[in-house]
Amino acid sequence: MINKEIMKALRENIGKTPQRVYQMIKEKKKEYNYTITTEMAAYLLAADYGIDVSKILPEEELVKLRTLRETKIVVKERKEKKLPQEIIIDITKEFQVVDPFLPKKMIEEAKEMARVYPIVYLFENSVRNLIKIVLEKKYGLNWWDYKVPLAVRQEVEKRLIKEKRNKWHGKRGAHKIFYTDIGDLNSIITTNWRDFENLFPSQTWIKSRIDEIELSRNVIAHNNPLSDRDIKRLKIYFQDWINQIKGCDLSQAGELGGSER
Repeated sequence: MINKEIMKALRENIGKTPQRVYQMIKEKKKEYNYTITTEMAAYLLAADYGIDVSKILPEEELVKLRTLRETKIVVKERKEKKLPQEIIIDITKEFQVVDPFLPKKMIEEAKEMARVYPIVYLFENSVRNLIKIVLEKKYGLNWWDYKVPLAVRQEVEKRLIKEKRNKWHGKRGAHKIFYTDIGDLNSIITTNWRDFENLFPSQTWIKSRIDEIELSRNVIAHNNPLSDRDIKRLKIYFQDWINQIKGCDLSQAGELGGSER
């Protein structure tokens, strides 16, 4: 059943008879090739007319509404009866996917994960850059050769060899630090803890955040969705990281602790 407050707001804003409003809702439903409910069509129509539905609808309905407004789904009938319908998914203005087998739920998850991925990307590369700045400042350009655990260096060398064999593909980065996994970063920091101890409350603090974010990263990396709870935790830990490092004076990184080699 359509929310009564929204129906009232539609009649007042559009200035039409109830019959005409229902007709417009049907037209909105047709725009989405009848892939949405009558209720959702009404909420989309209300949003089109500038009605603030966020004060009326529950969060679950608002999430569905945002997804529908951000991801346009167009269903085209094929001439061949045996073939499934073709769904065109607009991920961005420049990128469009055509896949007849993707369920609507998976499309909605893809849009949601597209908003989460930048957090993982920025966190991981923020850790990489911090490590590079601190160790390079103190030990010079060759810090990688004797300040990184052997197991990490060996794994990175394997990735570099594989990359050289696939010259057609773009490179990860100019420095070997960009060939590490997020778990490797934790290993580098703890191995050189004396050089980082003035930046963080404790090894446990940094390890817990990297470990937690790594769990979420691995879920996304294998093209699976995160739960709302995991997304909230990811955002909190990323903000913890930013708050912790933004006051650090990395220009003095060479004086952070430990002794020169």
